[in-house]
Amino acid sequence: MNLYWSVYKNLENELIDLSDQIHFDDKQINVYSVKIAELLIRCAVEIESISKDLFLANGGVPPNDSDLYFDTHCLELLEHKWKLSSRHVLVSAQNVYFAHAENKILTPLKNANKRGTSGSNWKKAYQAVKHNRAYSLSKGNIK
Repeated sequence: MNLYWSVYKNLENELIDLSDQIHFDDKQINVYSVKIAELLIRCAVEIESISKDLFLANGGVPPNDSDLYFDTHCLELLEHKWKLSSRHVLVSAQNVYFAHAENKILTPLKNANKRGTSGSNWKKAYQAVKHNRAYSLSKGNIK
């Protein structure tokens, strides 16, 4: 069995449980908490790990002269292979009430292979929370 599936299901269940405590709608999109920041970090760690496994499984060759980076190496290769940046996720759950398209139709891997200000919003939030949680906690929000 895929070792990532059980972790994904746990993260999904925790998010569903959180939606029982916080009303997920367009007005609440910037609500933040330690729990949401923790989920952000855990999700990003899983993306890092699975992207490296997929990179190697799909012919990626780690660089000899530097570390293997999940974004500029792994997600870059996967972007070229599968056009990840154009893949959409439709947020659909009983406890989620988003009306605005930008909140319910997501392209989570758009610009995920880029760094800095060009990178995806979730990745910028992840880096901010990871490196300075006390200052950047508000970036661990529903959005």
